Amino acid sequence: MMDIDIEALLLAARADNIPAGWSGLWYIRKDTFAVPTPGVRGKESVVLDPGTYTYLRTLTDSSIFDSPPGELVMEDSIHELRSHLQFMLQAYGDVLITGLGLGCVVRGVLANPNVRSVLCIEKSNDVLNLVRRYMDQKNLTIIRADALDWTLNNTQKFDCAWHDLWFDNDKKGLHLDLWHAQLIHNCRDFVKWQGAWNTDRTIRKFMEGRGIRLSPRVRLKEKTW
Repeated sequence: MMDIDIEALLLAARADNIPAGWSGLWYIRKDTFAVPTPGVRGKESVVLDPGTYTYLRTLTDSSIFDSPPGELVMEDSIHELRSHLQFMLQAYGDVLITGLGLGCVVRGVLANPNVRSVLCIEKSNDVLNLVRRYMDQKNLTIIRADALDWTLNNTQKFDCAWHDLWFDNDKKGLHLDLWHAQLIHNCRDFVKWQGAWNTDRTIRKFMEGRGIRLSPRVRLKEKTW
């Protein structure tokens, strides 16, 4: 395994080259902050360093009148990128990623010299319209498909996989952790090890108890970039 430049990997993951725009109910917005700016992500308080950040949002029933409107799906802040960094560092060989978003994880993984190729599954045509054309296609294949359906019928082998789906909280259905657990289960026979964004500890314990190898947890220094 070759050594990895963490700073270069995180810089590669950013979405600076993806412009603002709309497609359907989805849109990309750029915001610039001149001073450190506090915010909340989930239940966690964060501070954004000065700079320009890229946000992927989609309009939902409960968020249409928010300011800015829409639910935040993905951003390229250091807080967000660090939540995927563990996988980006550990990825190698042929990699499966479910969920494109702003393409941050795909770019970060491709910046890892131990990675040979990435196949990304994205269901939303609007997300593809906003992001796909700005992705470097070298060693990358992007397929429009439902990840749960695709993984049920896939026969291609992968060294590792990362799952990061989004679902509309306004619509009744399975919790996101259960969607990710189903994906991990679907991939168990053709992926050597895998992980999912923000997976609950209970779900991890359940899957590992069934003999499914998940990405190991690695302690990272508090300030990486």
